[in-house]
Amino acid sequence: MEYSEEVKEELKEKEAQKVFSLGDVRLYECPLSYITEETQDLMRLCFLIDETKQLLYGGGWGGQPVWLVEAFEVYKVEILRHLEKTKNA
Repeated sequence: MEYSEEVKEELKEKEAQKVFSLGDVRLYECPLSYITEETQDLMRLCFLIDETKQLLYGGGWGGQPVWLVEAFEVYKVEILRHLEKTKNA
């Protein structure tokens, strides 16, 4: 996936550094916030669950902690949002 010239220029102007990648999704630092190590680990876990179709604990989704179910829901919404943007671009 290629960035538009506008996006490349913005990243250059802000001197944004890539901090994390999930598949073809690249995340850059934000001057107003940052991704903690805990957040990065949670994102990686959601990515692995999505790619491998294996949950953290047995017993299906009912056997998972609420924080994981909620995090995975957020992850899926953001992936769908990303796919919509690339489809409409």
